[in-house]
Amino acid sequence: MTLRKKGFKELRNKLQKLGPAARIEFDKVNEQNAKDVADLAKVLISSRSGRSRGLIKTTPAAEGGTLIDFGPIAKILEGGTEQRTTKTGANRGSGPARPFVNPSFKATQSRRRARNRRALKKVLKSV
Repeated sequence: MTLRKKGFKELRNKLQKLGPAARIEFDKVNEQNAKDVADLAKVLISSRSGRSRGLIKTTPAAEGGTLIDFGPIAKILEGGTEQRTTKTGANRGSGPARPFVNPSFKATQSRRRARNRRALKKVLKSV
């Protein structure tokens, strides 16, 4: 399933007209939003060891914003695995789907929207 998003260039141009104060404010808000998603994903991950939880990190992007890294096995945990067999044909079972990435995005959606809305209002009032 492909995901297509539109209107980012137009939005970026409008935000650039607001000035550097808007960029600073939105970078702070996006960093908070990313930390909220990562913190909730750490709670929802179904791994018994702390290794998978420790691999969930947020890092600032070079051109602004924040990236969330869910770790190398996030795809396996999120979607599960198909039936696996060894070279000799012995059955090793399949891994169940244990989603934690998408539920963390859905659970924080209203909070992230409200935070973005407040930041926009703050910037518009200052300009």
